Amino acid sequence: MSNVIEFPVKDKVNASAKTREELQQVLIDYKEEIAEEASEYLWRNLLGEMSRMGCDFDKEIKKHFPSMVLVLEAIRSLHLQAHGVHHPLQEFASEFVDIEEIENFEAEAKKMVDIEEDLD
Repeated sequence: MSNVIEFPVKDKVNASAKTREELQQVLIDYKEEIAEEASEYLWRNLLGEMSRMGCDFDKEIKKHFPSMVLVLEAIRSLHLQAHGVHHPLQEFASEFVDIEEIENFEAEAKKMVDIEEDLD
């Protein structure tokens, strides 16, 4: 037995020792972490695509940066909202975006996406 190597064992979390509220917070923290990673990934790709389309943010970065961060937070807010987690920007969106515009958006979306079932 002297040649057996013990692998380090991380402290296992005893889920039964946590309260319902603590487990809910762990879940929310996990969703926020995923939203952070996903939104930053999408944001960087979006900015890259905009740069390829001729948007030169580097010339006046101080001018553009607040809008760039707002886009990042909007992506994060939407991701969290889709997973049932609150983000302050959701309140702003609810207050200032006309919900009747969704009818126009849905009509345009049907034109953009080919939804025929017989296509492979």
